[in-house]
Amino acid sequence: MRSLGLAAAALVAGAINAVAGGGSLLSFPALLQAGVLPKQANATNTVALLPGQFTSATAYREELRRHHSMLVPLLLAAFAGGVIGARILMTTRQKQFLHLVPWLLLLATILFAIGPSLQQRFLQAAHPHAHPTGLRRMARILLPVGIFVVCLYIGFFGAGAGLLIMGVLSVAGVESVHEINALKTVITSVSNGVASITFVIYGAVVWHYALLMMLAASVGGYVCARTVRRRQPRWLRALVILMGCIVTTYFFWKVYR
Repeated sequence: MRSLGLAAAALVAGAINAVAGGGSLLSFPALLQAGVLPKQANATNTVALLPGQFTSATAYREELRRHHSMLVPLLLAAFAGGVIGARILMTTRQKQFLHLVPWLLLLATILFAIGPSLQQRFLQAAHPHAHPTGLRRMARILLPVGIFVVCLYIGFFGAGAGLLIMGVLSVAGVESVHEINALKTVITSVSNGVASITFVIYGAVVWHYALLMMLAASVGGYVCARTVRRRQPRWLRALVILMGCIVTTYFFWKVYR
């Protein structure tokens, strides 16, 4: 029954990630409820949802061409941030991380809720420039720094980090929503990928759950992307926000009661 519940949570999480993002708000608490320790739950969740991210990244090759000159520094920043963030998590005590969980879930829920309005504001403020990427020189210098900071969070926890990356890219001057999504997907794939490797090295992954959730999340993501990606139903985002509020409230009660 525990495995069945985790498979169902991963199936829905994969579907949510395919059209809205925020699937970790369901899959991570499900692992905690299954009795997995907090750090191991975060590590297992990161590994379980990784295949879907890599699959999505391969579909964005055309959108990345304009920014090929920026890819190396951005991916190096994502690599470094993911490794360091994951190692910080591994050196954090279970009890300390457990007390951080409600606040991290709250942050992820808030980011997910205000993400569209922030993205629209950032895009309205962006302006094209002479460089082929459309970015000012200072933005091209500082953008990897911003990505590194966000990827520290991805390696440490990660839920809702995609919205942070979209905000950083938009402020830097990336205008196209498709290019922002492409860069976000590649950056999060690299950061979560190296974080996953770090978790494996530390032996923090509960593999019998991770493999089951990988399969379920991949199926959920593929099916949902095929059926509803063009319509982007508004109720789905509202459902994720409601779910995030309920889960966050529960963990505040559980940890601080």
